[in-house]
Amino acid sequence: MLTAGVDIGGTKVFAVLVDEGGSVRERASSATDPEAGTASIVLALDELIGRGCDSGPNARPSAVGIAAAAYVEYPSGHIAFAPNLTYERVDVAEAVRHRFHVEVVVENDANAAAWAEQQYGAGRGCDEVLMLTVGTGIGGGVVVRGELFRGHRGFAAELGHITLVDGGPQCGCGQRGCLEALASGNAIGRMAREGIAAAPGSILMELAGGAPDRITGALVSEAAHAGDEFAAEILQRAGRWLGAGLASLVNAFDPNLIVIGGGAAAAGWFLLEPARLELDRRLGGRRTVPPIVTATLGNDAGAIGAASLARLRTAGREAGKPLSGFRPG
Repeated sequence: MLTAGVDIGGTKVFAVLVDEGGSVRERASSATDPEAGTASIVLALDELIGRGCDSGPNARPSAVGIAAAAYVEYPSGHIAFAPNLTYERVDVAEAVRHRFHVEVVVENDANAAAWAEQQYGAGRGCDEVLMLTVGTGIGGGVVVRGELFRGHRGFAAELGHITLVDGGPQCGCGQRGCLEALASGNAIGRMAREGIAAAPGSILMELAGGAPDRITGALVSEAAHAGDEFAAEILQRAGRWLGAGLASLVNAFDPNLIVIGGGAAAAGWFLLEPARLELDRRLGGRRTVPPIVTATLGNDAGAIGAASLARLRTAGREAGKPLSGFRPG
């Protein structure tokens, strides 16, 4: 039995057909319409389901899971707030259900990615998993006792918005000093742009075509891997902030594994080793410090996780309910 998973990005909607083992059988995508997010989802699914039907009647999905970068109400799946995309219909599940006549589940994209990594990826076999998706921003997901932790309304695990520095750098959420404002891809790019004038020997200016405002987190990572000391120092600074945030999260959730995914994780050792050292400095000697590993499912994680959650809903088995404290419902 196959289920469809959809990950809604800022530039494209990515859809997959997934089997019960989490393997991707078919893929399709369509450009994201920033003013009509729901329509973009339907277009991608039309292509995917049409492609699946060409592969035989058993390739039609039994359910659809949608991973959205948004505050997603649970269990309705209504989009409460989406920072980068306009949904002309907040009841995305109903719109897709009406079109394809299947069960539809809408989930926060980082939650879906965390569930996929715990089920099929780097966290497989661990019941207590904390995942951070470190990309343009920082998202998060938490699996507690083998259950996806959603909180009271489904808005839990917005881990990028814990406050580390009162009055610190401006975050995209409107607050200051969030983990996202200190350790995300956007934060890395900002720190490099602010400091580049004092680093005349850095190759970042060459990579950015001579324009400081074109320096991004991805370019900083590229420069660090090429041996640029300034870029490496920027990543180390962000990594230390990442470790500081992780220390607070480990104290809150006590995971037995931390998984780091997202585009900024491509910085690898330059970002993650300082995070490990800072986490150990803050917690070591008082408690067991969980290992930090990189995600293994890549960009597929959100779509695979959403498909898995949809399969569970269809089968009548929830992967997480609103929890009181940390007791699985």
